[in-house]
Amino acid sequence: MSKQTFHLGLSLAGAVSAGAYTAGFVDYLLEALSEWELAKQAQKNNPNSNIPNHNVVIDAIGGASAGGMVGMIATLALYAGNWKPVKKVSNKKTGNILYDSWVFLDDDLDLYKEKGSGKATFEKMLDTSDISPEIGTPSLLNSSPIDNIAERVFNELPTDASLKNLPEFIAKDLRLLITLTSLRPLDYKVKLSRIKSKFLDETPSHRVSSHDVLAHFKLNYDAEKDKNHYLPFHPHSLESRDFLKKITKATGAFPIGLKPRYFDNEFATAYLNNSLKVRKSLIDDNLDVLIDEETSSNFQFTAIDGGTINNEPFDEVLRHLIKKHGEPNIDNPKFGTVLIDPFPSFFDSIKTDTVNYKISSVLGILGALVPTILNQARYKQTDTYGVGLFKLMSFPRKLKPGKMEIREHPPLATGALEGFGGFLDIKFRQHDFFLGRDNARNFLRGILFLECDKNDPNNLFYGVSDTAIEEFRKKVKQKDGSEKIYMPIIPDVSKIKGDTNPTSYEVEDFPQFNAKAFKALEKPIKNRVKAILKAELKGRIKRWWLRPIVSVFRGVIAGKITKWIIEQVETDFKNRKMYN
Repeated sequence: MSKQTFHLGLSLAGAVSAGAYTAGFVDYLLEALSEWELAKQAQKNNPNSNIPNHNVVIDAIGGASAGGMVGMIATLALYAGNWKPVKKVSNKKTGNILYDSWVFLDDDLDLYKEKGSGKATFEKMLDTSDISPEIGTPSLLNSSPIDNIAERVFNELPTDASLKNLPEFIAKDLRLLITLTSLRPLDYKVKLSRIKSKFLDETPSHRVSSHDVLAHFKLNYDAEKDKNHYLPFHPHSLESRDFLKKITKATGAFPIGLKPRYFDNEFATAYLNNSLKVRKSLIDDNLDVLIDEETSSNFQFTAIDGGTINNEPFDEVLRHLIKKHGEPNIDNPKFGTVLIDPFPSFFDSIKTDTVNYKISSVLGILGALVPTILNQARYKQTDTYGVGLFKLMSFPRKLKPGKMEIREHPPLATGALEGFGGFLDIKFRQHDFFLGRDNARNFLRGILFLECDKNDPNNLFYGVSDTAIEEFRKKVKQKDGSEKIYMPIIPDVSKIKGDTNPTSYEVEDFPQFNAKAFKALEKPIKNRVKAILKAELKGRIKRWWLRPIVSVFRGVIAGKITKWIIEQVETDFKNRKMYN
């Protein structure tokens, strides 16, 4: 019996500090794949094995913002070959870079020793050393902690890290697809019909601008064949390592909140042109599109958070899968993507019957204009909505003990403050990392399934034993009263070891906001606000006699802004039922 293979692409959405949830989800997913491979090997000569014998290979990992950072870190962990899952809460470094990077962030480890001292990540983000009166303020928060995390991830990479360490369930030509948002447009032209006259030699083209940049890394990059089509993933090369670091920082450069990143000579214009051609070609190979040929060989631009306009990059992942494996099979899918989205759009959906859509004032129009432009920018105009493309989504859920009912508090502890809440307390990130693991467990066991027909050579489960079907099957009742058998794409062998409760969670109690500890940050918050006001007002006050007056009132204004910030933070946590 020939083994069938399902090719999987992971799509990791933007999440800010809720990247801890995505990291936990990926951690469990890799663990399940590893344990399944070991179980298959142990019973490879047993025709009645209770372990399904098909294969799953991860072909692509796409990510935006925090999802892009998780994707980069997960790829490095696989490349290093020393990845081990984290199954219990730890206040010490574990060696698992997903956990160590996303749970500890840039916290001083002495904080978690008895009578320990040191600074937590958020306190470091209030430091004013990044603010220059000459240059101004790069971002509302100091981004040095983000830099420190990225530096550690790459600097601690073992010297023997290589493609040879990739497990069997990872494609040797794995693609890492990370989104960026360029503040400089990449222009291309839509060619119009060429009609000459005595007034015109030819009809001008219509110019279109794109700000969506895709960093498409290929792990087994070939310098001759792949140049200007893909990007090399060579973390042991100094030049490539610095580029990978900058990409990691840039995709998470939340607009205004965190520092933007400038790319000078890292992106070849030819690469961006080819990337744009590929991304348009699936709609129609004969598009009348002309990419501007730059006089410069490199494209200089400032990048901000990849999630700004492409927060759920499942279309990039599916495009690669289609290019590699051809048209999808509707009846027996052999490839698809799982979108891991800590903040799915329906969490904050507005009831349309309670909204007044009649806008008549200038302020009302301005208020509606920004979300209108942002939503349209994020609209995916590719063919990946097509029928037959296997797409599933996992999102945060926490059930009541012993009941299939959602708990009353929000599922994510890091979700406060539009996703920035996780920077305040390691307990929030620990909760969400393990919620991600527990959600991945339930997703593999209850959602990531396909119909099973062991006698169909085109079915993923062709040749699977009756014993394995009995062990892992899920019966689904049809409208006509009949039943169909479904099997998991990734069998979670921990289930057959007795771990069967879908409402059990490694971190059972939901963490609470420490108001006393936050109040202690009032002075650093005020100092940063004052520093921002000073830097941004410098040179803007032209009259000399106004400067001392502004200086006096700057402290008053900073105090009012600080008070407002504290009130907003406390209100948000109270609304989320996380405030004692």
